[in-house]
Amino acid sequence: MAKQTKDKLYPVWEYIENNLEVKFGLNQLAFFSNFSPWHFHRFFKKHQGENVQSYIKRLRIEKAAYELKISDFPILEIAMEAGYESNEAFTRAFKRFLGKTPSQFRNDSKQTKTNKGKTKLLFQSIGLDEREFRMKEIPEFRIAYVRHIGPYSSLPGPIPGSIEVKSILHFLNSIGSDPKDHKWIGISLDDPAISPENKIRFDLGVTVGTEHSPEDKLGIRTVSGGKYMQVRYRGSYTNLPFIYEFLLQEYIPAKKIRIRNIPPFEIYLNPIGGLSKKKITDIYIPVKS
Repeated sequence: MAKQTKDKLYPVWEYIENNLEVKFGLNQLAFFSNFSPWHFHRFFKKHQGENVQSYIKRLRIEKAAYELKISDFPILEIAMEAGYESNEAFTRAFKRFLGKTPSQFRNDSKQTKTNKGKTKLLFQSIGLDEREFRMKEIPEFRIAYVRHIGPYSSLPGPIPGSIEVKSILHFLNSIGSDPKDHKWIGISLDDPAISPENKIRFDLGVTVGTEHSPEDKLGIRTVSGGKYMQVRYRGSYTNLPFIYEFLLQEYIPAKKIRIRNIPPFEIYLNPIGGLSKKKITDIYIPVKS
């Protein structure tokens, strides 16, 4: 029997996250794990820390919460998009997960903070230059990735010696490919102001073509194309969570930039070797046309 590690969840995660609006049956999801429904239910809960239905409901609520935060769409419209047939049912579920009603959450989220000292510090001292902010249209692309679950601060990027980096290097070695021939990508899937810290998902990977399909140990996903705001950051990966906080909580609201409800991602331009403070990262924030 194949080793039953959480790596077996990659096809399940991919299917759920690409089809959150769909109602799933346990048999349907078990199919992607090659386990029986009973075995899959126990396996998922053991490795994910919650049962599959709770996981799906939580992701739907968190996606809806982010939509409330970044848009002015009517709450009922967001509720229906999240799979709820009434505002009342959505409100009950939302409050159960996040402790607030959707209206309260939206009102609180609109109270954006301004801190001129922090802004000045970032632009002048921590590696941001507004002249290097650009709007770009990019095509979708494919990556092989390792999922890290936990605070962004525990893996803010391709940290040398981390289990995730070792797994990626092992994969590249197995296909006889030089790490420098691939773009290294990080995808921040959750808003730390919404998701529980111990359940935050971060995917670290490298670009691959259709000829590469790693088995078991890595997942495969497609990063959405479209319009993005590209922000170049120069400095240690450990500052990236702080940079995101500034961009999403202060800069983007102040500039009235409309963003899309899909994950931002990062491209690490010099991830292998070199000094931490000399790292260069391009952050891509998905924006509306």
